[in-house]
Amino acid sequence: MRWIAVLSALICISAAAIKADSTNVSVGSDTSLFVPLPNDRDSALVTDTTNLERHLYQNPTVALFKSLFVPGLGQVGNHRYVKAVLFAGLEGWLLSSAIHYNSQAQDYRRKYDAATDPAVRNSQYYLYKNRRDERNKYLWFAGLTAFVSMFDAYVDAHLSGSPTSGRGRKVGFDVTSDGRGGTAVQLAVRF
Repeated sequence: MRWIAVLSALICISAAAIKADSTNVSVGSDTSLFVPLPNDRDSALVTDTTNLERHLYQNPTVALFKSLFVPGLGQVGNHRYVKAVLFAGLEGWLLSSAIHYNSQAQDYRRKYDAATDPAVRNSQYYLYKNRRDERNKYLWFAGLTAFVSMFDAYVDAHLSGSPTSGRGRKVGFDVTSDGRGGTAVQLAVRF
C-alpha cells in the first residue's frame, strides 16, 4: 500500500511541474517534447554556411593510412613538416634499434646453441634474453609511435579546414558581438 502512495505522490508532483512550466514542455499521450522559447538566448543561429570540409588539405582517412604505411607522410600532406620529420625520425630510430637488438639476439642465440659449458650457456642465454627483450621493447615503442602518428595526421587533417584567420599569430585575443545582442570574448593560443 505504501508504494501506491509514493507512486501517486510522484505522479502529482510531476503533473504540477508540467503545469508550472507549460511554456517549455508539450505533453502528448506518452511523450514529452521540449518546445524552445522564441527568444531562446542559449542557441545561436548559424550565420556562416561555409562548408569547411572543402578547405581540408587532404581527406582525414587518407592521412591516417599515409602515416600507417610511410612514417610522417600524413603530416606532410597536412603541411606539418616539423611533425613529419619528428615522427619519421623517431620511428626510423626505434625500428633500427629493434633491428640492431634482433641481430645481437640471434648472435647470442647461436653462441648459446654452440656452447657446451653450462656456465657459458647460462651467460649466453642471459645475453640472448636481454637483447630479445630490448628488441621487443623497441618494437612496441615503434608501434605506439606509428599509432600516435596515424591519429595525429587524422586529427590535423580534420582541423585543416578550420577558418584560417589569425593562423600566423601565436596568441589571439578578440572581442566581438555574439550575434544575439551580447559580447563574445575569444582567446586563442596556438602551439
